[in-house]
Amino acid sequence: MKKKLPKLYESLICLMQEEIEACVNLCDCLEKERDVLKGAPVDEIYENNARKENCIVQSGKLADIRTQVMKNMGAILGIPRKKLNISALMDHADEGVAKDLARCQSVLRSLASDIDRLNQRNRMLLDAALFHVRKSVDFLGQLIYPGSTYMNTGRMKGNNLNGRILSREG
Repeated sequence: MKKKLPKLYESLICLMQEEIEACVNLCDCLEKERDVLKGAPVDEIYENNARKENCIVQSGKLADIRTQVMKNMGAILGIPRKKLNISALMDHADEGVAKDLARCQSVLRSLASDIDRLNQRNRMLLDAALFHVRKSVDFLGQLIYPGSTYMNTGRMKGNNLNGRILSREG
């Protein structure tokens, strides 16, 4: 059983490197998303969303495979599932392999942080755009269907931007 460990460590490192590549691609998509959201045609937004979704699916599949490889390694090494993580596997690895695992782990953590930051930035952009769209729709609604200028108390409504676009005559 322990003869399988070097191959499993090699597989784990390869998987983590593929995850890194998928995360880098996702970061690229998120960077491009901001530019696309600022003024690109809708078909470019759909295209970028499709690329982003592919990156996310690929990352998820790789993470699932990595988890299974780690479970196999943990079973061979006698590491309980609750304590099974990359650091625990590094403790049982050769120095060179442990360094490679530590580097991959560090890069993945950094990329996860970058992805979160980019997502938050793009979300703020989308929230601002949505706010302005809602305000525009509200304004147009007031122009088309003006409301009452008086409140139930008999006082005049303040800041009422009512108007009419359509003629009600004839």
